[in-house]
Amino acid sequence: MSKKNDKEHIVKEICKAAKLYKANLVGKRFLYVFDGRYIEVLYKNVNFKHLTGVECNMSAADFYKNALKNRLQSPQIYFSASHPYSLCKRKIKHLCEISVLASSENFMLEEIATETRTYKFGTTDLNFSLCMNKEYDSYGNEKGDCYIVESLRDEDCFSRGKSAYTVTHILSKDNDSASYTDLLFMDKSVTLDDLPAPAREMLDGQLLASLAETNDSLLTTI
Repeated sequence: MSKKNDKEHIVKEICKAAKLYKANLVGKRFLYVFDGRYIEVLYKNVNFKHLTGVECNMSAADFYKNALKNRLQSPQIYFSASHPYSLCKRKIKHLCEISVLASSENFMLEEIATETRTYKFGTTDLNFSLCMNKEYDSYGNEKGDCYIVESLRDEDCFSRGKSAYTVTHILSKDNDSASYTDLLFMDKSVTLDDLPAPAREMLDGQLLASLAETNDSLLTTI
């Protein structure tokens, strides 16, 4: 495949990934439970551009909008020393899998040190990793209480992190919802009773009741 055709393929995958990113991640808040702790995570539209690994003169917001509308064109993307073509090709194969990693079995890494910065947390399925940090304003103050997914790396990042933990629960809710309404993943070795008490209090009552009924049904059939 020529580099021109390769760029066209990359743009096609970016546009497809943008739609999945919007449908499954943007506008939602995710609760990851691990090591008896939990963090809340957001996937923002302005971070999508960086996750792709390409350079483009559009703003992050315009890049995302154009990708959603299939208006992104191959001549509009390019590569550089900090965002090389070879790295983009490796990243692009994971781009459409981001929403899967957000709702399936994975590991939580802590204190991930890369060549350019350190990330407080990251998730990995052993094929690629999503790294995240808190947001800060120009005065160095934290913005909000969630971690923001900022980087996609074509590696498991175990060697870069200080600690690694199994993610036991993943839940989600719409940003405007008061409580977590959807259980996306729960490790077979745990139940909702294993949630840290503060995290359990964040769950929607209807979700808890529904899962309790399911558990009772399973016990009855055993």
